[in-house]
Amino acid sequence: MNSFVGRSQDVVVINGRRRKIIIVTITCVACIIVAAGIFMLLVNSFLNKQYKSYKVIEETKINISTSDKYLSYNGKIIKYSRDGISAVDASGNIIWNGSYDMISPAVDICGKYVVVADIGAKSFFVYNEEGQAKEIVTDYPITQACVSIHGIVAVLLEQANSNVINIYDPYNISARLLVEIPTNVDEGYPVCIDISPEGTNLVASYVCVTSGNVQSRVAFYDFTDVGKNTNCLVGAKNYDESIISDVRFLGSDKICIFADNGFSIWENPRQPGEVYSKTYKTKIKSAFCNEKYVGMVFENSNKGKPYQMKVYDMSGSKVLDMGFNNEYSTIRMYDNNEIILNSTSECTIFRVNGIKKFSCNIDGKVLYLFPDGGINKYYLIMESKIQKIKMEKQKS
Repeated sequence: MNSFVGRSQDVVVINGRRRKIIIVTITCVACIIVAAGIFMLLVNSFLNKQYKSYKVIEETKINISTSDKYLSYNGKIIKYSRDGISAVDASGNIIWNGSYDMISPAVDICGKYVVVADIGAKSFFVYNEEGQAKEIVTDYPITQACVSIHGIVAVLLEQANSNVINIYDPYNISARLLVEIPTNVDEGYPVCIDISPEGTNLVASYVCVTSGNVQSRVAFYDFTDVGKNTNCLVGAKNYDESIISDVRFLGSDKICIFADNGFSIWENPRQPGEVYSKTYKTKIKSAFCNEKYVGMVFENSNKGKPYQMKVYDMSGSKVLDMGFNNEYSTIRMYDNNEIILNSTSECTIFRVNGIKKFSCNIDGKVLYLFPDGGINKYYLIMESKIQKIKMEKQKS
């Protein structure tokens, strides 16, 4: 009997401990859920915070000529014109600069490398993060140039009767010309190109005239062993109902083909295949993209909101469809997934969820607004000054 009594007491103790464990577990889970809820509310509040004002952190007086242009560059600024290029910070300090004499300079940036080409002439320069320059002189006039994260440059050259696409490694003294892709009249006239970030693939858009009809053709090239048996050509598609206006690599594996009536996303440039396409009957006003999203702006019949913005992810899902009334001259989407619009007197920033993060009338003529890589910090470039600003709530 004693043994049975002892056992029953053990059962009572065990059941008591079990109840305590259950109570503690439920309490802990409840606390975690509450804490997670509070955390999500705080995060959501921060991500959806709206600003109508800003404070100036740094300011530099500048004299801008009509030929000066600016681009965002790794949290800094690229300034270029007909007689030179420089990388500067918000304080106006020159990180590096280079001089040249060009009639029509055009710049492309990938990572730490910058290429500036004289469109219609026969030379281009490539700069690394230290401003070290490599110059290449081509045999024919340049139509377009683009650079990879390794400094490999693709250049579209215009010959008398046909065009050629050349791939250069400016840092390879013994073999700077890596690949030459000739084109002919039958294939069409190449109008735009883009090189992959690694410099191993290229996409090109051609305009063809067939039986009096203007058509577009997109070709995909690979410079590794995959494409060596096909003269680098690994895929192509004809667009009979569209005119292709631009082609763009979105990271290493995705390509966006912009048309006059929509766009399409392709993947795997070594064996290219179309992921999805979108076509519209409404006229497209603007297009923008980053590595995660592609956006379109259309004119809207709604007088209160004369523009309609649609944004899609890489799988084709629509993540944003909204009307807005902010006038703008430029629209861009950056790596932080913010859509920045500016006119000469107003700056607006939309998040990809449609929340208007920032909207403000600016005292002075606005040229550009760039993110600087910090939280809520931007470069505001105006006619006479560069300001580093931080968003803040408007004081009541």
